[in-house]
Amino acid sequence: MTHTEDTYVIKYMNAMGRACAARSMLHLSGAKYTNEFVTAEQVAADRSAFPFGKVPVLVVNRPDGTSFEFGESIAIEHYLAEKLGFLSSNLDEAIVMKSVAFNIYFELYNHCFAGKIPIQEAVADPESEFNKKALPEFIACHERWLNKNGNNGHYFGDKLTYPDIALANWARIMEGLGITVKEASPIKKLEQTVKALKQWDGKYDAFHPFGVVPV
Repeated sequence: MTHTEDTYVIKYMNAMGRACAARSMLHLSGAKYTNEFVTAEQVAADRSAFPFGKVPVLVVNRPDGTSFEFGESIAIEHYLAEKLGFLSSNLDEAIVMKSVAFNIYFELYNHCFAGKIPIQEAVADPESEFNKKALPEFIACHERWLNKNGNNGHYFGDKLTYPDIALANWARIMEGLGITVKEASPIKKLEQTVKALKQWDGKYDAFHPFGVVPV
């Protein structure tokens, strides 16, 4: 059962942040969803109101009146990617797609937001481990994946998939943190391909991971 008539609620702050990729999938698929804005103070006041005491949280509402909710941004993205058609229906192909998307998140998150030194310092220092090892290895790895698919702006075939959305999202995060990727890189080609999608309805800039949710 695909539950194509389900509707969704994203519980998160009035910012794109860690909910940006999930909101992008909902928007690009045409799914019906609303935002429920939650402040950090509200979360701190009653952590028991959220599955793991933090946000984002996704609420799935069914036409029969039932609903369920769950947390963790990666789990939310995983669920929506499968539910909204951003993964192959073939299990083997789907897990390869998920592995690429998860690698993007874990490799970049660990360095950009969970590193031993602030990312701004690492980016500014040409001799930092980030600049000399982590970033070049990440770029080389994902350029190989994109070149293997013909450098056509997608990771797999000629259609939008979960890893495309994940990389486009993180490409903008990297740019916002001062990380430069060469214009000739396949990563830039993918970013431009995703940006050009008609499904954005002119709202691509509004779905920036460092932005607030448009009214």
